Amino acid sequence: MANLYAREKNMQWNLKKIEFLYPPDNFIGAFANEKMQAKHKALQEQKINTILKNIAACKTPLSAMQTLNNLDHIQFLINNVEEFRRNTCLEETVLKLYCRQNEAFSSGGMFDIWHKLFLECDAQRFYSLGSSFPDEKVLAFRGSVTGVKKGFCWTTSEKIVDWFLERWQDKEQGGGTVFSTKVSRKDLLIYQKDKEKAELIVSPQFLTTSEIEVV
Repeated sequence: MANLYAREKNMQWNLKKIEFLYPPDNFIGAFANEKMQAKHKALQEQKINTILKNIAACKTPLSAMQTLNNLDHIQFLINNVEEFRRNTCLEETVLKLYCRQNEAFSSGGMFDIWHKLFLECDAQRFYSLGSSFPDEKVLAFRGSVTGVKKGFCWTTSEKIVDWFLERWQDKEQGGGTVFSTKVSRKDLLIYQKDKEKAELIVSPQFLTTSEIEVV
């Protein structure tokens, strides 16, 4: 879709693979007549040109990303990772986008993409965005409806774990597998704790050597 539209020659942002428009704006079916088809295409071009104009005026990668549809945010981040780093907002942006899609018992997938983005981040700066975590080993849990052991997001909340264990016993309400592993401060990218959750994101390196068991 996006390849049908010319980019501004002096655009400072890398817009490779950016789609710009999503349903219903990017309807690709056939219309009743050519006139309606041409009108729809003209509207699409107008909307994309407006987006291009707005994004070209942005001074920071974060404001440029926010100009786009949410579904384009991860691709824009990947395209412009050095600009985010230069503007000291890489770690905050990676964290925000990851948490938008992922929790300890809900995965948005794209493991390889997040693996790559986490490796791009400064570990110390990433950790500073969260809460402190003990140096000794602590039991952490995650769940998967597809039985996938490895994932970046885990929780230390036994209350949440017990809720899922009870819920998943009833197959009519779906089902899944709860996993556990032991983690310490050195294994984490970040620990986020508040009144509602106690979640941590483990480092890519930890997942290569971790011992994960079924609860």
